[in-house]
Amino acid sequence: MVDLFGKKKLEDRILELEAALARLEGERDDLSRTLEKRDEKIRKLTSSLQEASVALKAASRNAPISPPVSAAAAPPGSVSADGQEESDGLDGGEGPGEMNQPGTAWAQKGTGRRLSPREMDLLLERLSSISSPREDLLTAYLSGPIPADAPLPSRLRDAAAAVGSLRGSIVLHCPQLFSLLLVPPFPIADSRLVEAATFSLGPIREMLETPVLVLSAHAGESFLGVALGREGFIAEKLVKSSVIGKHSKGGWSQKRFERLREEEIKSHADEVGQALAALAERYRPLVRYAVLAGDESLLRRISPVGGLPVLERRLARHNEKDLKALLDEVYGFVCYRID
Repeated sequence: MVDLFGKKKLEDRILELEAALARLEGERDDLSRTLEKRDEKIRKLTSSLQEASVALKAASRNAPISPPVSAAAAPPGSVSADGQEESDGLDGGEGPGEMNQPGTAWAQKGTGRRLSPREMDLLLERLSSISSPREDLLTAYLSGPIPADAPLPSRLRDAAAAVGSLRGSIVLHCPQLFSLLLVPPFPIADSRLVEAATFSLGPIREMLETPVLVLSAHAGESFLGVALGREGFIAEKLVKSSVIGKHSKGGWSQKRFERLREEEIKSHADEVGQALAALAERYRPLVRYAVLAGDESLLRRISPVGGLPVLERRLARHNEKDLKALLDEVYGFVCYRID
């Protein structure tokens, strides 16, 4: 039978259009589901960011603000008035590194906050919950002073260079949302930069569990301890001895008192050195660093800790009734928000 009106062709065309319509409807449904998933990820990311911001603000409120100090007089490891972190020496009794001059507006306005290990736990918990489908969350571990050609966005590179810590810097950057810079308690061995869907936080957690030997040396009373992490000391030694105070009067009397004081300080340093050598000998296979703090004149009299890298830090005087405060300083980070 001859199809005079082309009915067969029209029916075939209708079938083709119906098939195309079904295909387009399927693609529309797939796109709708993709958009819903993206919106859900954005909501989760925004919620995680808000939680991280709240935790950081809470940590900032609880953290003490360092008093203003000049660049020349600022102690190692302290936060200066312009928000800079003074650097510690590593091994060989090296002193604080020379600060970079704050050549940027950020360096002049940046304010660092000390975060205790507990506050770091809260921050890491929030950061761990953040993810990006674009895989553009930047984690940078930078060892030593920051070179001018460091592979970072310019404002992050300038901020890290302004801090100028010889222990290195850790940059955590979420594009268009926030940027953090952390100065770690221990040196970063190797620089590396990671862009991924989540932040690379493993090395930070490892630092919080770094075994150290701690010496807080003060004339008349010095504390020595070994900690396998921030939880507490597994070995403690308190060295006490009689050291007379400084004599303010002049003449022969002053010279005699000063001579006696020097002899007593030397005797105390010898006793501390013996205790330090004993702890180092016993725990050297476990300990990664010897953290030394206290009176510089006394530390110079104590023999180097053989075989252990030395970190000289400026820490508050120890309190034998609150050694957790000492550990919080040893394992604490300094955090900067980069706007």
